[in-house]
Amino acid sequence: MNAYDVIIMPWLTEKSMDARTSGERLEFIVNRKATKAQIARAVAEIFDVEVAKVNTRITKNGKHASVRLAEGYSADDAAMRLGAF
Repeated sequence: MNAYDVIIMPWLTEKSMDARTSGERLEFIVNRKATKAQIARAVAEIFDVEVAKVNTRITKNGKHASVRLAEGYSADDAAMRLGAF
């Protein structure tokens, strides 16, 4: 699966913006068939970061992934590349 097929769109809410600054996390709506490993590879490829952990859950909006970045990587910098200030 292509990295751009895995990640459908960023999840931008007040809570996800807070997690970005305090917990170095990025949140996305992803393809429902994507595994945690595929999500980690897609985020690493698209944003040029290292992923520490991926948590997923199914919501009414689709499959939601919360991606924690490895030590030394900034979620704010990755979000700037995404265009999500």
